[in-house]
Amino acid sequence: MKLNDIISMVKDTTQKISEKKILKIKDIVLIPEFQKLLVMEEDVLEKMKQSMKEEGFKSGHEIHIWKRGKEYILIDGHTRKTAWESLGNKTIPCIVHNFANMEEAKTFAIKEQINRRNLSGQALLDAVANFNFEKGKGNVVGEKGKASEIIAKQIGVSAKTVEKTRLVLKEASPEQLEAIKKDEISMNQVYKQIQDKKKPKPEPKSEEKVDKETVSPAAPKPESEAETEAKAEEVKAKPAAKKSTAKTVSKTKTDEAFAKGVRYAISEIRKGISLEDLEKSLSA
Repeated sequence: MKLNDIISMVKDTTQKISEKKILKIKDIVLIPEFQKLLVMEEDVLEKMKQSMKEEGFKSGHEIHIWKRGKEYILIDGHTRKTAWESLGNKTIPCIVHNFANMEEAKTFAIKEQINRRNLSGQALLDAVANFNFEKGKGNVVGEKGKASEIIAKQIGVSAKTVEKTRLVLKEASPEQLEAIKKDEISMNQVYKQIQDKKKPKPEPKSEEKVDKETVSPAAPKPESEAETEAKAEEVKAKPAAKKSTAKTVSKTKTDEAFAKGVRYAISEIRKGISLEDLEKSLSA
């Protein structure tokens, strides 16, 4: 067996050793790492006080203590400890644990919290915020893999939920985080708002502007062969049309003169002129 395997076994065995004790409340140490792990809810605190007044401290609900050297550090049960102490009690039932380091103690505390709660909203944000997202590990020493998957397994949610929660922690506005805390909006709704904001907005269709002063006139289209022949025929037809018009004018004048002569002859015959004299008159 390798030395590392022996050390790991010793750590696991040491961590598993725990014992129930009655500790003096004044000897219990509070540190921020565990006080801020999950938010203490005022309504839960008041209900717990009332329950403890009526039923005392229930067996199986001991607070959890990490014995670090000579210190007794409270890692889970801050609401129970506060409620019990507020009723004037000086001692409290505890389970004392031995952990190798802060990460192991925090992992245990988060699991205990999750076992009692349906993680959502602020509680979910608090839980995920306390984990290490360094590439390749979660919060458990020696456990390798995708951080979101390791953390998801430890707090009892999906890896996707962990990733969504982490994004909200990083990118949500102070107003959005406050709304989650007050249960005015869900964590998923804030996540959707963040994602919607990232989507590119469609560009408005711009109308094509044409500057009439700068647009050059279109070049004339080349004539087809048929168009060229048609124009040539038109040119040829113009003189012929002129000649035809001249003939028409000349014929018209001749016809008018003839009609005039006929009318004159009829008029003279009616006056009694002889044909010989009429012929002489027309010939003159």
